[in-house]
Amino acid sequence: MKLKLSTATIGLFAASAFAVAHAGSAADYFNKIDADASGMITQAEYVAYKTADGKYSAEKATEKFAKLAGDDGELSLAEFEGAMKKAKSKDGKKKDRTT
Repeated sequence: MKLKLSTATIGLFAASAFAVAHAGSAADYFNKIDADASGMITQAEYVAYKTADGKYSAEKATEKFAKLAGDDGELSLAEFEGAMKKAKSKDGKKKDRTT
């Protein structure tokens, strides 16, 4: 179960990294998700964005958000950029860039 969840998480990070590469900077991608432009992504915003195209279930999006957001339940731009950088490092692409 743990391996399956880890594999799914890595896949979601890779998909996010791919989306960022095609959507502009991490900040541009962040701003698309931050629907109310508060400077923080809430779980509701994240789940709505990730499930809008039908590729992700609400459950998977919620699980990913919980890992990204940490204890405070919100995702800052810095946390988001860190996750994108980490995903790119694991993916083997653009290891030294965050955008």
